[in-house]
Amino acid sequence: MEYNLYIFLWHFLIGAISIFTLLGWLVYFQSREKSFMYYGIFAGLVLIYIIIETPVNMYPVKFLSDFHDSRYFPFSHLIQICFYVAYFYFFTDFLEFEKHLPKFTKRIKLIVRLIFLFSLPVFIYSIVIYDYKVFFAFFAFVAAPLFIILAIISYIKALRIKGILKYFIIVGNVFYTICSLRALYLTLYKDENFAYPITFFFIGLIFENIAFSLGLSYKVKSWHDNMIFQLKENVKIRKNQYALLEREIKLKENEILEMTKQAEQERIKKVESDFKHEIRRMQLDLLKNQMNPHFIFNALTSIKVFLIDNDKKNAVFYLNKFSKLIRKMLDSYRVDSYSLDEELEILNLYLSIENIRFNSEIDIAFHVENEVDLKSITIPPLLVQPFVENAIWHGLMHKKTGSKQLIISIYTDRKTNIVYMKISDNGVGREFSFESKRNRTLQKSSYGLTLVQERLAIFNKQNNYNYNFEIIDLTDADGKASGTEVLIDFKKQ
Repeated sequence: MEYNLYIFLWHFLIGAISIFTLLGWLVYFQSREKSFMYYGIFAGLVLIYIIIETPVNMYPVKFLSDFHDSRYFPFSHLIQICFYVAYFYFFTDFLEFEKHLPKFTKRIKLIVRLIFLFSLPVFIYSIVIYDYKVFFAFFAFVAAPLFIILAIISYIKALRIKGILKYFIIVGNVFYTICSLRALYLTLYKDENFAYPITFFFIGLIFENIAFSLGLSYKVKSWHDNMIFQLKENVKIRKNQYALLEREIKLKENEILEMTKQAEQERIKKVESDFKHEIRRMQLDLLKNQMNPHFIFNALTSIKVFLIDNDKKNAVFYLNKFSKLIRKMLDSYRVDSYSLDEELEILNLYLSIENIRFNSEIDIAFHVENEVDLKSITIPPLLVQPFVENAIWHGLMHKKTGSKQLIISIYTDRKTNIVYMKISDNGVGREFSFESKRNRTLQKSSYGLTLVQERLAIFNKQNNYNYNFEIIDLTDADGKASGTEVLIDFKKQ
């Protein structure tokens, strides 16, 4: 009769624990809830132990029969220690001990890990000396009592946690502990009336796993109920919000649309008016600023000197350049933009005439990279001329000794692929000019740079560009002023 019960319980456990293990892992992979993973590990280790305890009389498997008689038989008790460790991880996560009792959780996990680690050398020693009783004694009188004590302390702590989940764990484990202690007692102290004491262990496992499964099911149901409740609340709130918004929209829609339309029209008109006014003002300022009467007077005076000296060839040559320059400058006022190539042509004419005053003392050089397509770069008319004029009038003109150089370079930055224009001179620098800041010409220079900045801002806004310029003071090795450099970048957004 007892043997039949033993066989029945073994078959029942094989089927039930297999299903519990599979369900635990399936729910874990769906929910990523760790308590189901720990339960899957726990149930899987229990399943391995039950397979080891296969009734050899009914299933004469040679491997299991040899295993029971081999030096490795203590492995069956090591498996029990493993599923006890997995059990503690399961129920502490299941009852959310880390949330309610964080310090206690760390301590209890540390203790069960130490029990497992200490059992390994004992297990290896038992195998080496081929004595099953050594590891069995460790399991029966050290590991099992420690696990029971830890379980009792944990249950006392668990009673402080609200909810009924703790009762599934406590009831199931108490029943299992009673049955397993009964089985251990009958194993240690042989009783002729009980030939298969492991039967009690199987009964305890069945009830424990049933309790755990009910607890896990209750937890899943709680999640589901909370999700349904939250979903209903969200739907209710959303409906109320939609209804409220719909009513408000209907009341305000016509009024808002009308006000928005009217305000937008007024804003557009004002922006257009302000923008056109600003363009007209800039164009007028440009005419006043660029058509420098001093330049025209000085240019004509220089040409007159050629005529007085009877140097008709140079007089005609520079007079043609001057007329061409004036014509191109006047043409530039009729357009909003032109190519950088056209700007360089005007600069070349301007510099050749301006250099007459210096008896061609200024060494003027243009360096343009072959890769730069000057015709593809558009700029506001006469953008660069004020910088060149400043370089001559406020830098090179005041230089008394040494060569006078003006270099205009156009190149592409290889890293950013941005085209740059550099205007550099080796004049006296800006500091000398600042000392004469009350000079009218300097005031005009400052105004000219302000005008360039304003024109660039409008041009960038019109064309969605991001052109900019920077003025750099150059110094020599002794830190003295050695000229000025203007760096213009033609960066498009």
